Amino acid sequence: MPVPRRPANPERWFRTRPDSSELERPRLLARSLIDAAELDEDIGYYERLLGRPADLRMPIPDFGGLELAAVGGLLLIASVRAFTPVQRQTAYSLIVPSLEAQLDLLENIGTVVLEPPEPILPGARARVRYPDGTLAELVEHRPWDGERPRPAAPGAARTDLPVTGVRLLARRAVDDADFLDTVRLYETLLQTPAIAHPRLSGPFPARTAIVGNLLLVGLPSPAPHGAPRPRTALIVPASREHAPEAVTVLAGGLTAEVWSEHPAGAPRAPRPAQGRTGAEAGAGHG
Repeated sequence: MPVPRRPANPERWFRTRPDSSELERPRLLARSLIDAAELDEDIGYYERLLGRPADLRMPIPDFGGLELAAVGGLLLIASVRAFTPVQRQTAYSLIVPSLEAQLDLLENIGTVVLEPPEPILPGARARVRYPDGTLAELVEHRPWDGERPRPAAPGAARTDLPVTGVRLLARRAVDDADFLDTVRLYETLLQTPAIAHPRLSGPFPARTAIVGNLLLVGLPSPAPHGAPRPRTALIVPASREHAPEAVTVLAGGLTAEVWSEHPAGAPRAPRPAQGRTGAEAGAGHG
């Protein structure tokens, strides 16, 4: 089937950045798979939760009846039919500057291409398995004929969004012994250094690093009994009045592990002593 040159529903289609070749590095997004009837409600929920508007919405009825929207670090994937097992197993979606260049990079570090590149209305896509076994969908965005950057659909009702200081990230947990190797892997995959973030506290003592839109968690071995393994993390400002739940369920049934972010100099719960080497300079202890 040939790829359409324009969307079937251009009144609902908008992208603040239709051409991802302008990106400096891949943009990783956590994924939430939902029924198409929930999309409008879920977009509003995550805009209010994260205090920022959706920056893309793409109805793609010719590609499995899908409609996608991105809010912050989350990609909402809505469908009129059941999702396939591989769609459910895919942990991340990445918007990449160049699909060809990204695949060339990944080939050198042991990534397996599960679904080869194919053209789609937003640009082109492929599905891969990273060396750690994680599945990811890679998409390069290119404008369709006549498309211009715009922040929202024409006539869409806009309201002032609260400043929440909340971030939603993809989450990857590994045994603590594998933590540094995993940090280095994702620094390569996402082409950005890990951010030292020693002021995170969570439901159990763990090392943490943020690479792009991904929170990496080093679980002690053996892992705490009943330790949650959700695919997303909610980073919230620390509050002395309300201690966050360890895990929360968000709109669309998305499960997120909750981490508190303390201001610089603020006291934190004590953590077990950890040795630190020069190679750990980019990875904070949470």
